[in-house]
Amino acid sequence: MKKIAVLALVLLAIGSVVFAGGSKDSKASASGVKTIRVGTEGAYPPYNYVREDGVVDGYDAAVIRAVDELIPEYTFEFYPTAWDGIFVALEGGDFDLIASDLAWRKEREDKYYLSLEPYLWGGSQLVYKAGRTDIHSLKDLVGKKVAAGVGTNTTSQLEDHIKQSGAKIEIVYTDGNIVNALTEIDSGRVDATISSIVTTQLTAESLGIKIDGSTIAEWAPSSIHLLFPKTPEGKVIRDRIDVALKQLHANGTLSSLSKKYFFGKDHSTKEALAADI
Repeated sequence: MKKIAVLALVLLAIGSVVFAGGSKDSKASASGVKTIRVGTEGAYPPYNYVREDGVVDGYDAAVIRAVDELIPEYTFEFYPTAWDGIFVALEGGDFDLIASDLAWRKEREDKYYLSLEPYLWGGSQLVYKAGRTDIHSLKDLVGKKVAAGVGTNTTSQLEDHIKQSGAKIEIVYTDGNIVNALTEIDSGRVDATISSIVTTQLTAESLGIKIDGSTIAEWAPSSIHLLFPKTPEGKVIRDRIDVALKQLHANGTLSSLSKKYFFGKDHSTKEALAADI
């Protein structure tokens, strides 16, 4: 069994990636095993996070470890990186891929290679302070302030909704860290945010903040993908990993991992997610 190297360096600024060997290129050892560098936010449990012992954990990391078991010619290193710098780091050649709960969007597909095989499906929820009874759907956000992380999938969806509907919703942009959005909700400076209720609930509990959530029925579930640079090497790595993801779907591994990290819920396929909503 290969041993996955774990590099638990939480990076706080754009481009502040620290490299194990000082090189920006994937490296092949004398044995021919190539090191694949994986960028992940590391601050979005249970999708991805860094444990107290420094090990990167969460569903995203577990899927990569399962992929690692199926590809003997690759080994994987994790590079936890702040959300606001993670795409810049990929484009700068600091990673070979990002595994960080990234939903499909055309803008992303135009700019990067996405895994052809989704490894998860997700729905979005409105999250607000517990006890509020005036927020149930997107139309209830009119005249309200919504905290939204710059560059996230849900922020892009909200921007599109405002543009298309003309709804008077004020977006208060954040750095994408859910802690900051929850702090704004708790203080009353914003009315809501849009996120995964699972992640948000876990973080809220750790902060002592009470929240509620409502599923956004107007938005279809999103497929979640690994993301690679749009280079010849990026395509080679994407295609090899896609084969492994198909195997993990077929043998039930993704279903098992989803239940492990999402409190018994199987969101590994669109059909499984639909059955759970």
